Amino acid sequence: MRDSIRQRLYRAHALATATPRERLVLRTVRALRETTRAGLIQETGLSGTAVFRATNDLAERGLIEIGAPVVSGRGQPSNAVRLRADALAALGVSVMTDHAEAVLMDFSGTVRASATVGVPGMQRDAVAARIARFLDRTLRQLELPRAAVIGGGLAIAGYFVPGRNAVNPAAELDDWALTDLAAALEASLDLPFEVENIANAAAVGEHLLGVGRWAGSFAYLNFAHGFGAGLIAGGAPLRGARGNAGEVAGLLDLAGLPSPSLGRLRQHLAMCGVATEGIVDLAQRFRPDWPGVEDWIATHGPSVSFVANALRYVLDLDAVVLGGLVPASLADRLIGEVRWLDESRPPRRGVGWQTPRLVRAEVVDRAAATGVAALLLSRDYFDERGAGNGSNVTP
Repeated sequence: MRDSIRQRLYRAHALATATPRERLVLRTVRALRETTRAGLIQETGLSGTAVFRATNDLAERGLIEIGAPVVSGRGQPSNAVRLRADALAALGVSVMTDHAEAVLMDFSGTVRASATVGVPGMQRDAVAARIARFLDRTLRQLELPRAAVIGGGLAIAGYFVPGRNAVNPAAELDDWALTDLAAALEASLDLPFEVENIANAAAVGEHLLGVGRWAGSFAYLNFAHGFGAGLIAGGAPLRGARGNAGEVAGLLDLAGLPSPSLGRLRQHLAMCGVATEGIVDLAQRFRPDWPGVEDWIATHGPSVSFVANALRYVLDLDAVVLGGLVPASLADRLIGEVRWLDESRPPRRGVGWQTPRLVRAEVVDRAAATGVAALLLSRDYFDERGAGNGSNVTP
């Protein structure tokens, strides 16, 4: 960790960026956007002394702002408290077979800038150079020091293989395959990096900024060049032993069902006379009346239904979220194709299982890049599970 921000980021008594109490205060302030010390006492259950000390310490470190007293109700005026948005930032990057994008997220969870950073052929060094230019340009425009960026997160399409931060992506991303991507990007960008599966990253973003506000457990179905899922169980990402939980395309292979990926939709549309330049172009220009769309839905709707049922029974979900690059109108049609197994069975003793809600993703713009940036900030400052673990960055 760079010495210029070591003291501001890390507590002297632990490697954690914030104590459990401070994380509780920060989570509460983030959820409420703006509150008061009296509001924090009410929302967190902490004592007045504990809230006073925590907010003073966080303010001294530049992470929150304490404003003028606010009159609320019959009690004494209480100081306003809000996150200091420009205190810190995180870089998020997502890489797909023919598209890459980057975002810079501030401490409040707001995306301050974004850009497409892909190049023809998707060579890693060329993409990294474009990311570096985006970061430098954005920091100048926002007048933020580079030291404010706590790190970067890479969300990439592919499954993890043995070895630190190594994935096995599709053939189009051969230059990214079977290598330590965190180390490679750290060397190129002079930032500590984390690597995440693209569906998991999008699910984390949805957990922190979207559906997760009301759903503690959900499956995020990621429609892109391929098809996969990110899983949130009990309010936390479920990654599995090797980081590959949610590779639901394998379930479809076992069941003899086609993958409802946008890559396959693009191929089908091409055979029906509708040309697209890639899955991003498909998503942006999609029209439900294109020739071949109805046939594709009829063929692939059962696949979505099968996966939703399988995940529902295994994980007991609050929701199944359709996201990634799937167009809103197509997501609605696929939601309409889902048939819960309960519908064909009489309920036992008149009482059946509660089915998950089927919804479109709420984080729709650069979802994976946004999610992996939010993951870094949450891990180091907001997540209850992250407190005391020292994070993956060594001070």
